[in-house]
Amino acid sequence: MDFVEAIPNAVASRLDDQSIHLWRIPYASSQRRAPLVALLAGYLGIPESTVTLGEDARGKPYLANATGARGDGAALEFNWSHSGDYALIAVSRRGTVGVDIERLGKNLRAIEIARRFFDAGEADVLAALDPEARDHAFIGLWCAKEAVLKAVGEGLSFGLARLAFAHVGAADWDLAMADSALGEAQDWHVSGFDPAPGYRGCLAWRGGNRRILAFRSPAVTPG
Repeated sequence: MDFVEAIPNAVASRLDDQSIHLWRIPYASSQRRAPLVALLAGYLGIPESTVTLGEDARGKPYLANATGARGDGAALEFNWSHSGDYALIAVSRRGTVGVDIERLGKNLRAIEIARRFFDAGEADVLAALDPEARDHAFIGLWCAKEAVLKAVGEGLSFGLARLAFAHVGAADWDLAMADSALGEAQDWHVSGFDPAPGYRGCLAWRGGNRRILAFRSPAVTPG
């Protein structure tokens, strides 16, 4: 996926009901939610100081101020994730979205985790891969599960085995089975990608096809 340099207020008008905007930005944990607030302010065309975020019962953030009140047709739906030196932010005007980013090269216990928490078929697929390919595939699968769960406001406590994916190659997975609480598996779009060298990401949404426009901050990125 190619991320084109842009600034939020310059591309906000291109966000419509048929598209999702995906941002990759440099990130440090000390920034907390400041980059997210700055990006949302750019889309809303308001000062950052007037952006108010709330959290639902499961901790998923949403726009709480009147400008972005839920139920407002012009409001933004968004989701974000960060790992290492980067964050990903997905923005939509129709339907919820979920996004996840993970840094590769971690000290993984892929088979142990998969056998304990994943669908048995997924664990079998991972066990059949050589170690290097296994770790890449495992991170891709983890991102896919996280992105779907985050789109509906669920966390890991929902149960990672309540959605199962089919391995389609390397770090790519397609949703094959979903708990009824998530809707029908065929209604989901799950798009995995490499957002930067050494990272894996995934974007998920439920519903029809969307155009994905990928942007990056004009700030100098790490590496």
